[in-house]
Amino acid sequence: MKSWPWISVSPAIAGERGVWLVCLVTSFNVFGFRPKQKVREMKRLEGCTALVTGAGRGIGAAIALRYAREGATVVVADLDENNATEVAEQVRSIGVEADSLGVDVREPAQSAAMIEHVAKRYGRLDVLVNNAGVIRVRSVLDTTPEDWDAVQSVNGRGLFFALQAGARQMLKQSPMADGRPCGKIINMASIAGRNGRKLMCAYSASKATAIMVTQAAAVEFAPKLTVNSICPGPVGTEMWKQIDREWAEHENRPIGSVWEERVGLIPLQRIETPEDVAAMAAFLASADADFITGQSYHVDGGLLML
Repeated sequence: MKSWPWISVSPAIAGERGVWLVCLVTSFNVFGFRPKQKVREMKRLEGCTALVTGAGRGIGAAIALRYAREGATVVVADLDENNATEVAEQVRSIGVEADSLGVDVREPAQSAAMIEHVAKRYGRLDVLVNNAGVIRVRSVLDTTPEDWDAVQSVNGRGLFFALQAGARQMLKQSPMADGRPCGKIINMASIAGRNGRKLMCAYSASKATAIMVTQAAAVEFAPKLTVNSICPGPVGTEMWKQIDREWAEHENRPIGSVWEERVGLIPLQRIETPEDVAAMAAFLASADADFITGQSYHVDGGLLML
């Protein structure tokens, strides 16, 4: 019996002129095509090292886990080191390498040390997501200097100096691959940064800062880096529970009514999840978004259309 990978031939049943009768092997199809072999799908972020701040819960945790499923090595940074450690364990359970760091982005020295740690351990930093953020719901007249500084120190100042430290590292690196940037920075803004919102002046101002920092950095760092931001709408996280509670208390409304009101305005008629935001973060980190920079994408179910 002579055989090829897809047919078997018996000399015993050959004709006088050497005409071979082909015996079909039952595991292959009648036309002799080779069977389809399972090819391992290349994940979009395989080979990348990503750092996500504010990744101990909510949107940041969802981004860290999505990046892990896309094949990236993920460094989880958060003010709460215990939360960061728990999320890093979840990342490892997906089958990729992970690290966790306790970092206070209000301190530029800590952000610089965070970037240095990642670069020393992994050799480079491919994707930085500046997701750490806080909010205080206050009217303009009730906002104190401490309220203003508490929000700006994380959402504005903290984001800026983390971006600065990350960019310094990325600009020293070789491209992620031929024809690709040397790194990608993704900032978490908000649709609240697009227009003024009552009871959210300090927060809206900080998110407008994130959008402007994104644009300025995108211009300065092109073509070596891309810098973009994401503007979520109301997302079902602990932060929105805080917003709902503080807003309701200010207006003497039932707890939950502010959240229900905001969700009711979403054209796509469902609650936004952290995974919705993570999907955009995965796209912006991937090669599919290599020609996109300086943009701020709304992920809000159509709540704010510009």
